[in-house]
Amino acid sequence: MSQPKLIYFDVRGVAERVRYLFAVAGASYEDARFPLAFGVPGDFSTVIRKEFDAAKANGELDAGMGKVPLLEIDGLKIPQSKAIERYVAKKYGMMGTGK
Repeated sequence: MSQPKLIYFDVRGVAERVRYLFAVAGASYEDARFPLAFGVPGDFSTVIRKEFDAAKANGELDAGMGKVPLLEIDGLKIPQSKAIERYVAKKYGMMGTGK
């Protein structure tokens, strides 16, 4: 099994809970982050995200319909933060027994 790769922006956001789950599990993973910058500080219409835009244009984010976060593991790309959280929690025994 290959090392999981979490793909998101270089911010906390919706992927932060996934990072916490990996930390609690003591699991190693690759934390791939797209950098963000502001053309005008505080003006979200001027956000610069060249690497993200290039990955989106190349089809690297198609599994998530051009959005992140994505979890890539063994050639499978899992989109959507809640789906990723459930996958990681189940994989590392944090889902409980259901009783």
